[in-house]
Amino acid sequence: MLVSIFTLSAMSVDRYVAIVHSRRSSALRVPRNAMLGVGLIWALSFAMASPVAHHQRIFHRETSNQTFCWEFWPNPRHKKVYVICTFVFGYLLPLLLISFCYAKVLNHLHKKLKNMSKKSEASKKKTAQTVLVVVVVFGISWLPHHVIHLWAEFGVFPLTQASFLFRVTAHCLAYSNSSVNPIIYAFLSENFRKAYKQVFKCQIGNESLLNDAKENKSRIDTPPSTNCTHV
Repeated sequence: MLVSIFTLSAMSVDRYVAIVHSRRSSALRVPRNAMLGVGLIWALSFAMASPVAHHQRIFHRETSNQTFCWEFWPNPRHKKVYVICTFVFGYLLPLLLISFCYAKVLNHLHKKLKNMSKKSEASKKKTAQTVLVVVVVFGISWLPHHVIHLWAEFGVFPLTQASFLFRVTAHCLAYSNSSVNPIIYAFLSENFRKAYKQVFKCQIGNESLLNDAKENKSRIDTPPSTNCTHV
């Protein structure tokens, strides 16, 4: 969960640096910094998720003879603090960071393409639409998940069939956000669609060339048939 959120935040920062600070981007966007970023993302995610792993307990229910693992916090205040920190650092700040970076990107493109052609203007609008959809989808996807956690911790979350369905839906919606972005780019970005088709065509072309090579090899290896007539 946290890895995908921090990765989306890092991607927004990367695009901000590449577009707004294009002159310095070649010195910053290097493999070494990318590896450091990935390591930092996983380290932060592990650090934020470790309290949940630490407070997992095994319970055994005698009446139904069931054993299950459940989250148990001896001090309820500690869990409240953790839920707030998860909401702030795992949703609110990443959402603000993503919004800030993309807003700066759009502002930069607006100034740069102000006196450009109609084609550039259409491209700018398309970019703005894509950015807006990505930010809105991120906010909507993760908001129900955090609302439920805050509601359950600071209020009285009802245990009904409808609330259970809402909780499952929010859980699935949150985790599906990582797979939604490629679909958004596919629908809104013409360059993305062209690149995908090109990769797909190259793959099909390579497979057909490989099959042709195998067929030619089999023809060479197979001895020619002879029709001999013995007198």
